[in-house]
Amino acid sequence: MKKIFLCLISILFFIPASAFAALPFVTDDAAVSDKNQLLFETYAESWRLPKKADSASADLLGQYLGFSYGVLKNFEVSTGAMSSYDLSEHSSSFSNPLLQIKSVISHSKKSGIPDVAMSFGYVNKNGRGQYYDTATNSYLMAIATSKFFDEDLIIHVNSGAKTSYNIDGQKNLYRLQLGVGVDAALIGKDVRLLAESYNGAPNSPRDSLGFFHSYQFGFKFVKSADASFNILYGSQPTFMGYDANNDMTHRRTSWVQFGFRKAFGDVF
Repeated sequence: MKKIFLCLISILFFIPASAFAALPFVTDDAAVSDKNQLLFETYAESWRLPKKADSASADLLGQYLGFSYGVLKNFEVSTGAMSSYDLSEHSSSFSNPLLQIKSVISHSKKSGIPDVAMSFGYVNKNGRGQYYDTATNSYLMAIATSKFFDEDLIIHVNSGAKTSYNIDGQKNLYRLQLGVGVDAALIGKDVRLLAESYNGAPNSPRDSLGFFHSYQFGFKFVKSADASFNILYGSQPTFMGYDANNDMTHRRTSWVQFGFRKAFGDVF
């Protein structure tokens, strides 16, 4: 298995790729940062957890910071994490840090023919509070992006395997990931409608209650080729714990997010 993985990574390193603006979405796009380009992403969100059973409601104000760097022309490394303040408990929360590698396998210049990429992510078992997942998580994802009508319509599809392990007192959990995202021009190409549905995030398998139970929608405002803003509303089931039968329990959470992305070329 180790030899197969190393072979896959070697292939990904030497396949040509090109980059275009990524979405502020769970459903990833088949693009990587240009070589020596740094992509900075941040967003602030208001996150609502309703009361359910013995779990109290919670209102959080969160802040995400993420960075993606083009190590080679076709190979990108990303990292990111969230922190928040719990308005109900007056305490801080920190999400598990994420490390992801991604590379484009094929790139098409023809309309409708998808670009294809692969990504691998690892989420360490560190954090605290409501954002913390008490497991080590990883995923391997195939990503396809198709562009139509001179990029007035862009569709992203993600599929792959994700797993939770190193869970205290529980067996490893394996899930199939499926996500579909749509990016459509509304006013010129600078104001765009964003919509997606997916079964939990790849980096949190225990949030996956079922296919298309999670969604986000909103708008993206393109300031330039290197910068954009977004506003989104989202909702999904979130893992809450285990019941007396040792079955997972969930409650539906929702959030409003304001984000900003900026790319910097020739960083080093």
